[in-house]
Amino acid sequence: MRHSLTARLTITFVVITVTCFSVVGFLLFQAVSRRIYIHDQTNIMLDARHLRRLAEEMASPADVVAHKDRLIALVLGDNAEGLHVTDRDGHALVDHVPMGYELPAQPVVPADQRIVPESIRSWKDHDGNEIRGVATAATLQDGESITITVARSLADRTALLDKYRVDVALSLFTGLLVAVLLSYLLVRRALRPLRSMAESASAITAQRLSTRMPLQDAPTELLALAASLNDMLARLEQGFARVWQFTVDLAHDLRTPIGNLRGASEVALNRHRSTAEYEALLGSNIEECDRVSRTIESVLFLARAESPQFALQRVKLDTEQELHRIADYFEGLSSEAGVAIRVDASAIVHADRDLFRRAVNNLLSNALRYTPSGQTIDLRAANTEQGVDVIVENPGQGIDPEHLDKLFDRFYRVDRSRSDSANSTGLGLSIVKSIMELHGGSVSVQSQADCTRFTLHFPHIQRSV
Repeated sequence: MRHSLTARLTITFVVITVTCFSVVGFLLFQAVSRRIYIHDQTNIMLDARHLRRLAEEMASPADVVAHKDRLIALVLGDNAEGLHVTDRDGHALVDHVPMGYELPAQPVVPADQRIVPESIRSWKDHDGNEIRGVATAATLQDGESITITVARSLADRTALLDKYRVDVALSLFTGLLVAVLLSYLLVRRALRPLRSMAESASAITAQRLSTRMPLQDAPTELLALAASLNDMLARLEQGFARVWQFTVDLAHDLRTPIGNLRGASEVALNRHRSTAEYEALLGSNIEECDRVSRTIESVLFLARAESPQFALQRVKLDTEQELHRIADYFEGLSSEAGVAIRVDASAIVHADRDLFRRAVNNLLSNALRYTPSGQTIDLRAANTEQGVDVIVENPGQGIDPEHLDKLFDRFYRVDRSRSDSANSTGLGLSIVKSIMELHGGSVSVQSQADCTRFTLHFPHIQRSV
């Protein structure tokens, strides 16, 4: 069975309150009981001492009988306290027990021995009430010995403690009711910002990602949570915007070749064509299909790269050999464009061989597209304190600063007219960024008026000891 947070906190506070009340009530009850016990014990001892001292001033047992009122006066005022004096033969000289309980024989404290708390004995009367008392011997002036017994019934004390116990139980029950009510009201009030956050969260939809959690009334404990949720919503909003833009751009890039395929096919079907024209049409259609295939393959690669299950196959790569191999691969394209490729590398990098080549290939392909004829593209690699930097630098018209931060976005092109869209999917630099993130590195770009430099940074691999 699920309980609300308000109910759970209320129950917790009530349990704590009841526990505290119970412990405090028990301790107070024990303290009162002990205080009463000590008080009665002290009175019994003092009365026994006074009676023994007074008896020692009397001449004989007959004198004790004659002055019994003086002895009884010491215990008057407390109906629960009784006095019993007997001579050496056990005959009663004084018998004052207002409540009528029995005073059985018990050990007698000698006349020359001090009466202490350990001298007091306890027994039960016929009603089950506890009685405490002490018996002490006293020597009269004629040498006769008498026994003085002082006792007190605890029936009234027991009744008082029972009433106190009931009062404590009633107080505990009343405190429980008050604690339940106040705890519920206070907890509900304290959780009001949380309910407000829940209401705000329920209003968030895919069309209202701009909604944010209220921070102005959030308590300190929830402020960090609300701020984290707002940051998450901002990332989601940005992600949704990117997905939407990605979808729009992908649809645009796929619509063009598909439209070309359909248009060329419809034109070819309008009238009979020669074999050469049909061959040219098929060749053009294959080019458009290749373009669609490249776009789809790039999109699939980005999707796989963002999957947590994507695993790198890191190996030790000699950057000089790898960059020369890449330069040789582009030799035909570079010769056709009248551009030279120069390699200067002397570093070892731990990276996935295929992904390393793909990242450099994309940068080099991009550099060839914008390098004027007769110029040289530089491929360099060198060790740094943090790792290895692989640089692709090409001369040519620089990139405006307003575009630099967006170059690695999917389908982003500096040329807004997409005049070169037939040769570019707009995903090359996004793939480079994903590859570097998989390696734990980064890609950066610096552009001046006459050259542009892309830098791939591969960090050192931390070896476990």
